[in-house]
Amino acid sequence: MRGVYFKNMKWQAAIKVDKKQIHLGTVGSQEEAARLYDRAAFMCGREPNFELPEEEKQELSRFKWDEFLAYTRRSITNKKYKQRLGVEPQKRSEPVIENSDLDSKRGADSSSASEE
Repeated sequence: MRGVYFKNMKWQAAIKVDKKQIHLGTVGSQEEAARLYDRAAFMCGREPNFELPEEEKQELSRFKWDEFLAYTRRSITNKKYKQRLGVEPQKRSEPVIENSDLDSKRGADSSSASEE
């Protein structure tokens, strides 16, 4: 799958933008990493591994690239924190970006975050 690799016993997603490799996140499954890449590919106008639902495309189109990266990374960090606390099961293959999260993020924070 494009943008997905296995390193240090974990699945990672990355995309190259303007000749720069951008790490998108480290997750628990190959499919979850592929879906991370797919969202970034959509933001860059590239071919995804899987077709994104129209609703998700509409939500993603509201983000600027910097906001997308910051939000995606923050979502992964929050998910890992909840897993350590035992709030969520370890193995889940759900999308990192959820519509309710997008709606609350867009209303609460309109500033843009910087790239790595």
